[in-house]
Amino acid sequence: MPSAKLPPKTADRHEPAHGFRIWHMTGAHRMDAPHTHPDIEVNFLFKGGFTYLHGGAVVPISPGSFTVLWGGVPHQTLGPGIVGEGIWITLPLAWFLQWRLPNGLHDRLLAGAIVAAPPDPADRPLLERWLADAENGDAGRRRVMQLELEARFHRLALGMPRRPGRSSAGEGGTGQIARITGHIAQHYREPLTVQAIARHAGLHPKYLMRVFKQQCGMTVWEYLTRLRVSHAQRLLITTDLKVLDVAMESGFSSVAPFYAAFAAHTRRLRPLAYRRSHQPVSA
Repeated sequence: MPSAKLPPKTADRHEPAHGFRIWHMTGAHRMDAPHTHPDIEVNFLFKGGFTYLHGGAVVPISPGSFTVLWGGVPHQTLGPGIVGEGIWITLPLAWFLQWRLPNGLHDRLLAGAIVAAPPDPADRPLLERWLADAENGDAGRRRVMQLELEARFHRLALGMPRRPGRSSAGEGGTGQIARITGHIAQHYREPLTVQAIARHAGLHPKYLMRVFKQQCGMTVWEYLTRLRVSHAQRLLITTDLKVLDVAMESGFSSVAPFYAAFAAHTRRLRPLAYRRSHQPVSA
């Protein structure tokens, strides 16, 4: 589990907008244009409020609610933006998928839903403890934080009603993106081609590439590479695997494209330097 990234005002001070981070948000923040990132995002407001335009839907976010969304759906704030105070978390989609959550939470988020738990007085002290654990250099505390985060997502999923079949966001726009990204999320560690992804989604490859770029603000390959790099980051932090094995486990065909992709998404850090930067701080 990496150490916390705690930007005072912006979400991308230390790294690009992907990977595990937890930070304390205060003041006012605006997203003046739609953006995407390949993470699962948690918003928890202590006070205040804001409104998201998320995949074409207008969604008010209230304080006191553990709120989860997938950043791969284009989103931005409306009106004055985020006004208030709270704790924000981003975690790699690869981690989220490995938790195998019940009741279709994975499908709902990838289909463009924002899922909010009913207010629970236990949530604020829990998130504040996670923030303190992430700032602490002790690897054991960060591991406990990861387990508690997974458990909180399981409680969120178990609190949702069961729904037969897979959720759908409609046939246009977001619904197509949900099918595409859902397939990539399940198979990003395997050899993938645009043609194979297009066949699964029932789309022509050129149309798939065009609609994906329009909806997500990046190409299919940029998105796929981000997922693979995110998976590699997790392996570098949580295992002792050699770099070659990390590359192969993350879906890269060889070390050379892995090094190039990793540098592009981690401000030119090499994998071993990234691992060292997230090792526990000695007492």
